[in-house]
Amino acid sequence: MAFLPVFNQTMILFILIFIGFIIKKKNIINNQMTKDLSGLILNVTLPFMMITAMNYSFSLEMFKNSVLTLVFGVISYGIVIIVAVMFNKAFKPSDSQKGVYSFLIVFPNTGFMGFPVLNAMFGDIGIFYGAIYNLLFNLLTWTLGVKYITAHNTDKDKASSGLKNFINPGFISVFIGLLIFISPVKLPNIVYTPLKLIGDTTTPLAMLVAGSMLADIKIAEVLSNKKLYVLAAIRLLLAPISMLIIFSIFNVPDIVRGILVVLSGMPSAVNTAIFATRYNADSKLASQGIFITTLLNILTAPLIIYLLTL
Repeated sequence: MAFLPVFNQTMILFILIFIGFIIKKKNIINNQMTKDLSGLILNVTLPFMMITAMNYSFSLEMFKNSVLTLVFGVISYGIVIIVAVMFNKAFKPSDSQKGVYSFLIVFPNTGFMGFPVLNAMFGDIGIFYGAIYNLLFNLLTWTLGVKYITAHNTDKDKASSGLKNFINPGFISVFIGLLIFISPVKLPNIVYTPLKLIGDTTTPLAMLVAGSMLADIKIAEVLSNKKLYVLAAIRLLLAPISMLIIFSIFNVPDIVRGILVVLSGMPSAVNTAIFATRYNADSKLASQGIFITTLLNILTAPLIIYLLTL
C-alpha cells in the first residue's frame, strides 16, 4: 500500500468536509436538509453501496478474511470498552455524561467516515470487509450503546426497544450482500448498475453532511473541555495504534490489517448525538465530542495511514 496515493485520496475526503462546512455557514443548506440527507445516506445510499460491494464470487480466502475481520474486530472493541471504563474512573464525569463519553470512545464513525475512507483506499473490497465489521457495530450500538446512553435515566421502556432497531437498513443490506456473496447467482447488470450509481453518492454526501454538522458547534466550548482532548487521543490514536501493535504479533493479510486499523482510527460515531437526543442524554457533549474527533482526524489520519504503509 503506497502512502502518497492513499494520503491524496484521504485529503480529498477532508476537502469535501470543508466544502460541507462552508455551504452550511453560507446557509446554502440548513439543519433540516442535513437531517434529511443523513436519513438518505443511512437508509438508501449506504445500504446500496454495501450490497453492490458484496457482489463478489464466493472464495475461501475472502471467507477466511471475513472471519478474521470479525475476530479482530471483537478484540478492537474489547480494548476501547476497557479504556472507556478507565477513562470514567480517572475523570469521574457526572452520571449524565458518563455514558456519552463511553459511547464517544467505543464507537467509531464507520458509516459517514469509515466507508468513504475504505472506498478511497481499497475500493469495493474495502467496503466488503467494512460491511462485515459493521455487523459488530450494529450489534453493539443497539445493546451496549443504548445501555451507555440510558444508564443515567429511568426511561427503561424506551431503552428496551433498542435491540429491535438492530434490524435496520444497514443490517439488512449486509445480510442481502452476504446472500449474494455465497450464492452462485450475482446481480444482473440492469439491477447492479442503478444500485451502484446510487451507492457511489454515499462518499460525497456523507462528507458534506459531516462538514455541515461541524459548522453548528461553538468551538470555544469544545476547547474549554480538557476531557475531550484525552478522548480524542484515545479514539484517534490509541485505538488504531493498539491494533497495529496486535497485528505486529499476528500474521494476518494486509487487507484485514488495513480495514481494522483504518476503522479503529475513525472519529466518534455520529450515532452518539442521535442516541443522546433520542434517550435524553447530554446531546451537547455528544456533538462536541464528534466535532473535536472529526476535526483532529484531519491531522491523525495521515499519521495512521503512514504507520499502516510501513
